[in-house]
Amino acid sequence: MATREKPKRCAVCLKAIDPNCDWKQGRCPHRTAMIEIQPKDTSKGHFYVSLVKSAIRIIAGVALINGEFIIAGGLLILAEILGVVEELV
Repeated sequence: MATREKPKRCAVCLKAIDPNCDWKQGRCPHRTAMIEIQPKDTSKGHFYVSLVKSAIRIIAGVALINGEFIIAGGLLILAEILGVVEELV
């Protein structure tokens, strides 16, 4: 005679775990997620500062290729300062 297995139960809410469950990829919704995804920032200021920062990094890369280390270093420092401004905008 075959024995029927008891369904596994969630340690938090004690409900039967359904393998077809799609909430939080099969995990109990009462448990905290291991990784929280930040919502996308939609501000225009953040976007434009990010574009300028990327352009400065590209120019710094070109300066490095040309051997202009002081200019490249200054541009990389400026890009990092813009990174801080980007987070504040």
